[in-house]
Amino acid sequence: MAAIEELDDKALLELSGRTDAAGVLSVYVNADPGGDRNAAAIDLKNRYRELRRRVAEEGPAERRREVVAALDRLGPEVEELATPIESGRGRIAFAALGDDWVVRLDSQMPVPNRVVLDDGPFVHPLLELLDEGRPAGVVLVSSDEARLLEWRLGRLRQVSQLEQEDLEAPHERAGQIGGGPAGQYNTPMREQRKARERAWAQRFLDRVAETVTNLTEERRWERILVSGGDQWAEILAGKLPEPLRDRVIRDTRVLAGLDDSGLLAAVTERLHAEHTASERRLLEQVLDAGLSKKGALGLSQVAGALNEGRVAHLAYDPEVRYVGSVDADGTLYADTETGVRRHTPEPRLTERLVERALATGARVSPIEGAGAGVLGDAGGIGALLRW
Repeated sequence: MAAIEELDDKALLELSGRTDAAGVLSVYVNADPGGDRNAAAIDLKNRYRELRRRVAEEGPAERRREVVAALDRLGPEVEELATPIESGRGRIAFAALGDDWVVRLDSQMPVPNRVVLDDGPFVHPLLELLDEGRPAGVVLVSSDEARLLEWRLGRLRQVSQLEQEDLEAPHERAGQIGGGPAGQYNTPMREQRKARERAWAQRFLDRVAETVTNLTEERRWERILVSGGDQWAEILAGKLPEPLRDRVIRDTRVLAGLDDSGLLAAVTERLHAEHTASERRLLEQVLDAGLSKKGALGLSQVAGALNEGRVAHLAYDPEVRYVGSVDADGTLYADTETGVRRHTPEPRLTERLVERALATGARVSPIEGAGAGVLGDAGGIGALLRW
């Protein structure tokens, strides 16, 4: 299988634009070992059989025979995606029924079971996965050690480790501290040691903050999870440059003592919760921008902004199938809008919206439930604009 980490906007645009005269089969398989794999395999098989049944009963007879034959040919390969020998918690395949091209991906993040036959790849669950799986920095910090890791698409790997230098003072003087009660010995040596340790810890955390800052820029971390208990997490966050502080997710738990699997589970859970919250914030930001005329709300405004290349961040509900058309120059129209040039209905308008966003460098966030929640009055679609 291909590495999902290799997908960039250019690769996604190319994948989304692929078509096939007989259709493209898109399969998403939830193979999370923490769940019931047997039940997932049965669910996948049932979905595939239902798709084959519908195809066999609809459309021209010649096309039915061609598509059913292709589905029968691909059946064993689809079932194989649910077997334990395959890798990844989430397995994805796009296969052309007429041509011989197949794209297979795997991820350590699970995906819901989906079986879709369309003119081109059904990419929305993949886009959701990539959006949630964006790289995040993970910093496990104490007064004398820091491990810097990167979490990406359900995988966690260490990228740097810093240790406090072990320095000793040339000499320390013992004795009773003046001014204290008679008989209380809090030696200057102990006081000097504590002061020195505090100074060393501050210098060490300065070095950690500098390393985190450099890695954030180099690896484009949009989130930085800092774990070090109440004390060290807060101190380190305060030492980061102000633009980065808003990206910090403070985790008061001390995660450094966990084994690899426990650490991955804890980090993934925390980042998942933060992603859910960030989606809510994004929808509210889009709504506020649209109401103040600084954003786009609804299919008509979004399509117009995409045509002009003004969209910076597109948010839409992947469960809504948007209706519209496209003219010969590729201009997008919502619903029954008309333009100067002749345009034709586009049954895959959602895909065209996504492609235009990717082609113009906009970020894309499919958010399930947007149409029933914050963006309900806008049909579940909106955008932040560049200007």
